[in-house]
Amino acid sequence: MLHYFAYGSNLHPVRLTERTPSARLLGVAALSHHRLVFHKQSHDGSGKCDLQRTTSAADVVHGAVYALDPAHKYALDRFEGNGLGYVASRVSVEQGGRRYNCLTYLAQPSHVVSDIQPYHWYKQLVVLGSRYLGFPESYVAGIEAVASMEDPDETRRGEKAALIERVERFR
Repeated sequence: MLHYFAYGSNLHPVRLTERTPSARLLGVAALSHHRLVFHKQSHDGSGKCDLQRTTSAADVVHGAVYALDPAHKYALDRFEGNGLGYVASRVSVEQGGRRYNCLTYLAQPSHVVSDIQPYHWYKQLVVLGSRYLGFPESYVAGIEAVASMEDPDETRRGEKAALIERVERFR
């Protein structure tokens, strides 16, 4: 199995299994010396999540460790824009007393923009995943405090509203 560390819009199992059907949630993990930022510029002009490395062990990004069939990596690379804004990388996290060397995606420096905002629906997916996984309330509140903007694409807004509805119905 391939281990994947999700920290953004792929946190919730509904979102990830719609992209990679073999995804199985193993549990939550925290990555120290990192902060969650929304500075990765997407092809649609909005901000997406990234892991920003810091020097402080107090800076922590909460995420989920998933097991995936390695055959689904290609699909995940495509959804994440591997080589087109994100680059497949490795992080080491501990979950349930076991250390995992996980695949994750980091923003390419060419796609980092400091004053960009995520769309409302994107931020909501990150919040819903964080709440579902039981992340600390202060962490979730920090995500909720991120300024976001309306997606100008009405069709995409409708598609994402339907996704959010499926996520909210999941138990």
